[in-house]
Amino acid sequence: MFSLKGKINAKIKILIVEDESIIAINLKETLKELGYEPCGVAPNRCKTMKLLEEGVIPDLILMDIYLKGPTTGIELARELKNTLPNVPVVFLTANSEISTIKKASETLAYGYILKPYKKSHLHAAIEVALEKSKDDTKKNHELDAAENINKTLSHQLELVKEQKSRTVKLKYGYLFDKQTEILYYGDEPVKLTKKETQIIKILCNSAGYNVSQEQIEYAIWQDEPAGYAAFRSVLFRLRNKLHKDLITTQNNTGYKIEII
Repeated sequence: MFSLKGKINAKIKILIVEDESIIAINLKETLKELGYEPCGVAPNRCKTMKLLEEGVIPDLILMDIYLKGPTTGIELARELKNTLPNVPVVFLTANSEISTIKKASETLAYGYILKPYKKSHLHAAIEVALEKSKDDTKKNHELDAAENINKTLSHQLELVKEQKSRTVKLKYGYLFDKQTEILYYGDEPVKLTKKETQIIKILCNSAGYNVSQEQIEYAIWQDEPAGYAAFRSVLFRLRNKLHKDLITTQNNTGYKIEII
């Protein structure tokens, strides 16, 4: 036995879509007796859409499978799934053929009532549909929430990944941002000349590995001859601005910047 106490207080609104006027009137009266609120009666798609446009928002729709006019109840139910995704549809039908029921099932119907219906069967079908719809809506909300959490986590991971790819964490509290080409000590940028920055950049692009003097010289003086003395002078000034062991000499063949 279904408890209608909460439902009666909430006044569940039910839209009737039925093209046989006598059946529609009887349904309306029966729904009132059961404690529901019939919020409209429509014989076809046109009237149904007009009621919805006027602001009628049902909690459930009783839909005749075969409506007079170009649009069947099955087609209308499928269309309403886009505008009222959380409103369950219970079909009314005098046809119990499997093929008809199968077509109706494709619209994700929440139940079927065969004409002529019994009051108790109508009551049961409505309550089952409402309860199942409530559970489905809850599950959908939980899935949406989980999906949103996953999207947020994925976004955060992408940001972290992007941050890691654009920054090089160095020893002794240094960090080089490859995008802005700024060397930081803690939160403060280190003031470097253009040539000093070029040395840091080429070393960080091969962080942890040996970079030959020739590679560094070419990166700094592509269009002009440099010479060993000029290179040593720039490197000397750079090292005086940094921790003495941040840039190490590798067997007199090149240089390496120390990473964490």
